[in-house]
Amino acid sequence: MEKKISYDKDHDILSVHKGFSNDEKFKGNIDVGELILDVSTRGRIRGIEIINATKFFKEFDIGKKILGNMTDAQFNASIKPNSIILGITIKAKNIKHEIPAKVAVPLETPFVY
Repeated sequence: MEKKISYDKDHDILSVHKGFSNDEKFKGNIDVGELILDVSTRGRIRGIEIINATKFFKEFDIGKKILGNMTDAQFNASIKPNSIILGITIKAKNIKHEIPAKVAVPLETPFVY
């Protein structure tokens, strides 16, 4: 599966998926509020879906206009026992700089592979 990026302006949902390597498959989701993380059988975060994305990114000044003109998005996930740190970078048309966002996602139960 290839990397897929989409933004649904009507429902304000941002999706970024890196795809799976040949030796892994989809295992399940971690749902944390308006953030859904896709986890692989190798315990890696391979996709993110952000519901109400403009509200989620409000402190980073990322609105529907930027998300609607997005040309690329990338994320890195650092998994800790009780949290996941997400680094998200968005590139958009007519924006000269990448827009980075770093978010700590607390987990109610420890993350287990």
